[in-house]
Amino acid sequence: MKTFQEQVADLKATRETKNEQLRKIAQKSVDEGRSMDTAEAEQFDTLVSEIKRLDDDIARLSRLSDEDKNTAKPVVQESQPAQRGSSVNVKSTETLEPGIGFARIARVKALAKMSGQSPLEIAMNAYPKDSVLHEHFAKAAVPAASTSAATWAGNLILDGGAYFADFVEYLRKRTVLGQIADRLRPLPFDTQVLVQGSAGSAKWVGEGAAKPLTQWTYTRTKLEPLKVAAIAAATKETLMRASVSADALIRDELVRSVGAAIDTKFVSTDAASSGVSPAGIRNGISETPTTGDGSVEGIKCDIGDMMKAIVSANNTVAGAFWLMPETTAIDLSLAINAFGAPAFPGMTPTGGTLAGLPAFASQYLPVQSAGATVILARGDDIFLGDEGGVQVSMSDQASLVMDDSPSMNSVTSPTAAQMVSMFQTNSVAFLVERFVNWQRRQAGSVVWSNVDWNGC
Repeated sequence: MKTFQEQVADLKATRETKNEQLRKIAQKSVDEGRSMDTAEAEQFDTLVSEIKRLDDDIARLSRLSDEDKNTAKPVVQESQPAQRGSSVNVKSTETLEPGIGFARIARVKALAKMSGQSPLEIAMNAYPKDSVLHEHFAKAAVPAASTSAATWAGNLILDGGAYFADFVEYLRKRTVLGQIADRLRPLPFDTQVLVQGSAGSAKWVGEGAAKPLTQWTYTRTKLEPLKVAAIAAATKETLMRASVSADALIRDELVRSVGAAIDTKFVSTDAASSGVSPAGIRNGISETPTTGDGSVEGIKCDIGDMMKAIVSANNTVAGAFWLMPETTAIDLSLAINAFGAPAFPGMTPTGGTLAGLPAFASQYLPVQSAGATVILARGDDIFLGDEGGVQVSMSDQASLVMDDSPSMNSVTSPTAAQMVSMFQTNSVAFLVERFVNWQRRQAGSVVWSNVDWNGC
């Protein structure tokens, strides 16, 4: 009978085979400069589903395999009695909130640099039950420095294991883009695709009459990797406190800063800045006029107007979703009809469903005097490039300009600025970067309006 470990190995081999088939299908369409045909798309989606099932099975069986390893007793030969006092070392594990593991890695690295102790020793003393953290530092003695060299941050990105993936998962859950990413059309960076600009046409033709010619247009586009970054500084005194709060502080500051930049840009009307940032999904799209008066019936009229605006652009609301401020989601969840029942029963303060379509809430959707900005978008009509990775650096030797809009540039003419030394102020700076980009396929796939859906 196979062991769990043997079955995991077989599943991984099968997954590798299917993944290679997946890549061949995608590469063929890329090489030919076209989108996948129907058969290729169906085969691609089937392989994706099969790989997902394999990943789930691998995760389940790997857990059982690890338990077998952890609880296995040492084999003692009959000719050599076991030594008195010998024991079996069983891993001690603990369940952590998403992102805490990553923060612990960063904190241990910082403390190791400050104290001169090995990261493994600090990890075992500070977190005696965290066996995953111990294994991470037991792989190699890694000094603290930046991601551009063979240093601790570089190793964190390459072999941070579960805790690195754990940080990415936490980041995605806290951003609107993370919530809707699986509804958008994924596109690898620097991969060219053809976007149809106009459609062909045909006409009814009588006997003996000339048949008409037609044409349609295409444009070529691709997503280049664009970078969103943030630096957060913390005092060494904060890092040296032996409590979870210091770990959560590092995690939350990094998540909030990156998440805010991504969400704010994604829902904006901003134009693209070449080589710097993508255009917001509302860029170049006029507001859809609504006539509702804020009552339940008026809100329903506004909802209908926005849905019909997508249909009027020769599109469909299939695959569409709502984006709205959290305050608007709260208002909709509390609205009642003439009979005292919830007027929009699918809505909650954090989102839900509205008119049968998924709704997502975020504090980054603007609320102005003109009203709250509500967006209706078709996810399949928005390209998304996202490698899903985060690069992290840490330094207590750097000097920073303590400004949220610094003007220096190492490429063009540098300008003088007041610098603050991390070493002199007994501080540590953490830098996080994420590469992401998106692009709307066509204007008719997004509609938006400033609404007053507050019944109060």
